[in-house]
This record gives sequence, structure tokens and C-alpha cells, in this order.
Amino acid sequence: MAAKQDQIMTERASFLVVGGDSLVGGGLLQALEHRGQTAYASTRRRETVDDHRVFLDFESDTPYIAPRDVGYAYIVAAATNYDRCEKDPLAHKINVELTPNLIVSLLEQGVFVTFISTNSVFGGERPWPHEDDPHTPGIAYARQKHDAERVVLEKARQLGAEQSLNIVRLTKILDRNTSPLPAWFSAWQRGEVIEPFSDLIFAPMSVQFVGEALATIGERRISGNLHLSGAENVSYVAFAKALAAKIGIGADLLAPSTATGKGIHIAFKPTYSGLGMQRTTALTGVRPQTLSEVVSDLLSPT
Repeated sequence: MAAKQDQIMTERASFLVVGGDSLVGGGLLQALEHRGQTAYASTRRRETVDDHRVFLDFESDTPYIAPRDVGYAYIVAAATNYDRCEKDPLAHKINVELTPNLIVSLLEQGVFVTFISTNSVFGGERPWPHEDDPHTPGIAYARQKHDAERVVLEKARQLGAEQSLNIVRLTKILDRNTSPLPAWFSAWQRGEVIEPFSDLIFAPMSVQFVGEALATIGERRISGNLHLSGAENVSYVAFAKALAAKIGIGADLLAPSTATGKGIHIAFKPTYSGLGMQRTTALTGVRPQTLSEVVSDLLSPT
């Protein structure tokens, strides 16, 4: 029996990344490929389908059938724009109905699934919530992710597939093209001052770190709730200072400001952004990413 199961695992050793064109999806695909894994990315554009891009339409009523060799799927795609989640009924449908339906379909096909969720389900007023702590979602996006988690878990239990599912919640992910970094780099090149916000707190991670961590989770097929987080809750001012120090930019080119003072409405302004990773670290060896490591990744050659 064990030999037969090993054969099935070998035959279905490929990975599917639903949302491969996203920041997280792209970093994950790169990490899997660097490890020698076979990985597919999903696309809604039929003209871009090839040997490593498979067609998947979230809004179709037709059940999705994964490639025969796929044994693991990451569900990265979602409606993530905060304003859209507040106002667009389709965003709610994507996050709370269509995504869980896809996950259930994959579980029914015997595929192990990682569902990507968010730190915002905890509301941002408790420091370092653990993987199994209760949720207190505030904004619409957080409520939709909370509801999706609940639906997926309930369906997995009904299928007896809880051991083939994990939910991985993330804090803020950055690469060099993530706002406001391009504007900062451009201003510094011109010798101009930037005005980072002191009233916006986050726990940043690099896309390289997240890609490698998710690849590790997938290779080990760990079920349950997992977290990936920056190691520190920092303001954008503290982050800008760390970035500037690394590239030799003087303090005279930083002028701290606030989103409130600039009249900028930010839907999610947590007091605490970081996630506790005790369970995740114990099971995977992955530790929260330090601010120094984030800055180094952002400035490393791609």
C-alpha cells in the first residue's frame, strides 16, 4: 500500500500556481523552478497557454480539472484591492464563492491545496497573533478572506480532506517595483527628498523570501494554518531609513510625514501588522524575515 501511494505521489509531483502572474505567484514559480520542480501557472488568456501555462477561468461554471501530474496547488489569485472589495459585488463573489469552489474541486481531485490569506483577518490591534488565534476582521477584504477560510475549512472537513489543505497568511510583500519604492529610488537619484509616513505600520517581507518559504511548505505538504511574516512591526519611516542607510543615502533626503497630514485615506492602518510564526517555524524551519534581510533582497541583483 505504501509503495502504491509513493507511486501516486511521484506521478503527481507537479505544482500548479493559480495566480502565477501576481507578485507572489511569480516569486513562487521562480523558487519552484530553481528547485527543479515542475510547475504550471494558470492564465485566463487562452492565447498565452503553453506547456507551462494552463487555462483557468474563475468565473466559469465548468468544473476545473487540474493537469494529471499536478499533486499540489497554490491558490494565490484573489480580488485584493481594498476599495474594490468594499464596492464591487464581483470581488466578493471571487473571494467568497468562486475561490472556495475551486479549492473544493481540487481537493476532490486529490490535490493538496495551499490557500493564500492575509494578516488583515486579525484586525491589526493584537501583536503577533498565532496561527490558530480567533479572527477580528474589519475591512471588507479581511471579512471576505475570513469568510473564505471558514467555507474552505468546512468543506474540507466534509470531504475528509483537512490533511490536504493549509491556509498561509501573509504580511506585506515587496519587490523593487512595489509602491512607493520606485518613486523613492527615482527621487534619491535626483537628489530629492522623500516623505515616508510615520503613521503606517507594516511587517515587510521580500518576494524572494515568500517564494522560497511557500516552496518549502509545498514540498513538505504541511496541513493546517501557517504564517509568513516580517520579524518587525515598522513604520514606513523606519523602513525608508534602513533602505537609505544600505545604499548610502543621507538623512537629509528623508522628511518624515503622515498619511493623515497629507489627507490620504488608507483603508487598513493596523497598529500591529506582524504575525506570530511559532507553529510555522517548528514545522518548516522558516523564521520571520528580518528588516535587514528584506532590504538586502530588495537591493540584490535580480
